This record gives sequence, structure tokens and C-alpha cells, in this order.
Amino acid sequence: ETKNSAPIIIACVDITNTSSRALRYACLKARKMNFTLRILAVMEVSHKNLMFGSRVIAQDKRKEFEKDLKKLTDEINHNIGIMPEISVREGEIMTEIIREVKDTPRCAMLVLGKSQNALSDNSLLPKLVQKIGNKIKVPVAVVPENLSDEFLEKLV
Repeated sequence: ETKNSAPIIIACVDITNTSSRALRYACLKARKMNFTLRILAVMEVSHKNLMFGSRVIAQDKRKEFEKDLKKLTDEINHNIGIMPEISVREGEIMTEIIREVKDTPRCAMLVLGKSQNALSDNSLLPKLVQKIGNKIKVPVAVVPENLSDEFLEKLV
């Protein structure tokens, strides 16, 4: 279903705390613009994963991760009428987001979610925007979690 020449919106999601507002915004925007939507999920690899037997655990974790993503894309297809692509990367979040955007020549926009309570956001987002700002050449949208569906609909 991928439109081979359509621009791509990359929505970065965190499966553990599904960035539902950001994802919804990206879906609505992609549908309205007739763009392709790609969901990017980055699995951080911890140092514990380097120990013996961890490869099996990592594979199980990835399978579970991909199952959750499949559920998410089916939901999007059902509710919004578009079928997103999925990209799962392993590594450090900022590095992998930058790589994904650079590896996607047709990327037109990067969408990130902002939760209200995650303390990590306070340090991650400014660093992320600062770090990717001069490395990628696409607009970055940061979507707060507390926006209503009605507002998102008007926004796109």
C-alpha cells in the first residue's frame, strides 16, 4: 500500500508509554496530505543485554514489541484508514532517530510525543531537538499528550 513516491512522515513512538497524541497527529496529517506514515520504534539496548543468554531475551522482547506495533497499525488502519509502515531499530534513541531520518530521503516531517509526567522528557526533548536540529533537514513536531482529538483534527 506504500505510495512509492509519497513523502514520509516518521512518527517516533515509545511502546511502553504509547505516544498516542503524537501518533494520532501524525496519522491525521499523513491522511490529509496523502503522505506515507512510518512508525519508528527504538528498542534501547541495555548493557545487561550483553550478558550470556541475553540474545534470546532480546529476541523475545523484540517479538513482543513487534506484536504490539502490529496491534497499533491495525488499530490505525481501522480507525483512520491508513496503513503505516513500521521500522524497529535497536540502539541509542537519539542516534537511531537521526539514522532513520537520514536513511529516508523522502522524509518530510518527524513527529515526537511529549508526555505530561515523564521526567525523562525534560532532559530528552531539549537534547534531542538540539542534537538533531543541525543533523537533519526536516521539520520536527513535538505533540503534547494533553491535546484533544478535536484540536488535533483542526490542527491538521
